[in-house]
Order: sequence, then structure tokens, then C-alpha cells
Amino acid sequence: MTNSQLQPNRRAVLATVGTTLAVGSAGCSALGKNQSTEANISLPSIVTTGEFPSGEVVLVPDNTVTLLNFFATWCKPCIEEMPVFRRLRSEYDPDTLHMVSITPEVDEELITAFWEKHDGTWPVVNDPSLKATDKWNANSYPTNLLFDRDGTEVTDDGHGILARSFKNLNEQIAPLIENT
Repeated sequence: MTNSQLQPNRRAVLATVGTTLAVGSAGCSALGKNQSTEANISLPSIVTTGEFPSGEVVLVPDNTVTLLNFFATWCKPCIEEMPVFRRLRSEYDPDTLHMVSITPEVDEELITAFWEKHDGTWPVVNDPSLKATDKWNANSYPTNLLFDRDGTEVTDDGHGILARSFKNLNEQIAPLIENT
């Protein structure tokens, strides 16, 4: 084959490569947009009496410091955290510190009984489809995630916060609230 016979093939190859790169880049760009809109995941509230919200609860609302607690009713360390979270709720107004506990369990009566027995004073939602659990890779219990007002996750070790005491949690939360 001569060079002139190879030219059309090179053009076709270059055109194909260029189109593939353009489509791939557009796909990556669209992927980033979908991820940012998924940041405002909402899940159904389980305990809806008193001051607890009914309907869907936004997990990480805009312009709010947020603490997400992934738990299970059978988890002993989760039970041990309940008094710490009650104290955090009493120290911070719900508009100042948005707190939500999330469980993958589906038995709403069991979740409600757990919440009442352990005096939960903040919203609890369930995530049976694992929408939030998968998004934030909360694959062990408890997993606590803290987000600043911009929705950026604050971490101790690259995923979640390790603090379990009121003092240690408050040391991480207070500066985020004060920086407004």
C-alpha cells in the first residue's frame, strides 16, 4: 500500500479517537453533575411524633453543619453513643447542627421502639435501598460523618470521624459552627 492509500484510514482512525475522547469527556462531566445533585439525598422519617419531621428528611442540607450517624438497633456501640448524641442535640439548635441517624433496617416498629427506649431526640430515617449507605460507604456500625456548611465531609482518617465522646465530637463540630 502506498502512503496515499493509508491517509484515509489514518483520518478515520483519528476521527474515531477524537469522537471517543469527546463523548467520554462529556460522560465524565455529566457524571460529576449527577454526583453533586445526589448530595441532597432525602430519606423517609421513621419517628414522626412531637418535633420530629414527617415525610422525607434531607440528609445534608445546604449551608448547615451536618452530623450523620449510620447505626443499627442491634449494635452495642450505637447504643452507647445515644447519650452523646442527646447531649449534642441539647447543646446545638437543630438549625445550627443538623443531625440525622440512618439505619438500613426496615422494621419501623423495631426502629421506633429503639428510638423511644434510648431517648432519641433528633430525626431517624431508614435506608432499606442503601442509597445513603452506599453513597457514603457506611459499611460498619456506627459510622459517623460530619459535613461543613459547604457539604464537604470532615474526616479523621479519610472516612468518617472516629470521635465517640461528647468532648471529642464537640471539638470537631464547634469550629465548623463558629466559622460562619
